[in-house]
Amino acid sequence: MTVLRKVNIKGLFFLLLLFIVTVPVKSYASRDELPEAPTHFYLDELSILTEETQRLIDNKGDYYKTQAENPQVVVGVIESTNGDSIDSYAADLFEKWKIGNQEQDNGILILYALNDGDRNVRIEVGYGLEEVITDSTAMNILVDQKEKLKSSDPEQINEGLRYVFNAVTTLIDQKYEYPLDEHALSQSELDGFYEDEDDNVIYTSYSIWDSVDGESILIFFLFFIIAILSTIFGKGDGGSSGGSSWGGGSSSGGSWGGGGSSSGGGFSGGGGSSGGGGASI
Repeated sequence: MTVLRKVNIKGLFFLLLLFIVTVPVKSYASRDELPEAPTHFYLDELSILTEETQRLIDNKGDYYKTQAENPQVVVGVIESTNGDSIDSYAADLFEKWKIGNQEQDNGILILYALNDGDRNVRIEVGYGLEEVITDSTAMNILVDQKEKLKSSDPEQINEGLRYVFNAVTTLIDQKYEYPLDEHALSQSELDGFYEDEDDNVIYTSYSIWDSVDGESILIFFLFFIIAILSTIFGKGDGGSSGGSSWGGGSSSGGSWGGGGSSSGGGFSGGGGSSGGGGASI
């Protein structure tokens, strides 16, 4: 049983202020470097996705385009998040690519970033699918494939990403009562993703203002003003990534060991927004 105890509010305020002052400058610089939306339902800068996986992703995307709800699932494989966390980078990329139907916000971004060997992966979930793919469900899907996703073998990574894609699309198909295809996961596999990881955590509630004095509030607003000025006048320079460890150039096609892009495809952002939900490993 885990109990989350009360923390020093003044210390928390100072950490928050440091975060506010330093983060906005970097965030805007990073957004300028985000890759443009691909013409397929995948972006593979590292040439990891096989032609079979590319066709799978595009074919599913093309099928979804024929449905009234028009959900969108996009897979991104990139060299680096340029110093940003994969959580914030995925959210920014989701917004730039406008994944999902604008009316239903039913988009999903599966993002893999090499990040100097850290091999970060995130499932970013649109507002309209957060009840179907909860944070804990997304985490369980990633953990199930962690060994493959964290592998240095491109073939293993490809298999892990394909499984994650199939897990997500199976849940979407169930939500909209679409017919399940040959790549759909079994119900027993899906049941394993519904475990709630927070069952053994107790959150103690209290008002944060009980521990805040006038001095802390004054300091907060001073730093808040500085943060705004920093955002306006100093955008900074975002770091650029180096070459791929596997020699793959930036492209929207690419296939590891195969060459050439899949036929079909035709991604175009539908205006969807990220709900901020999802999970990362």
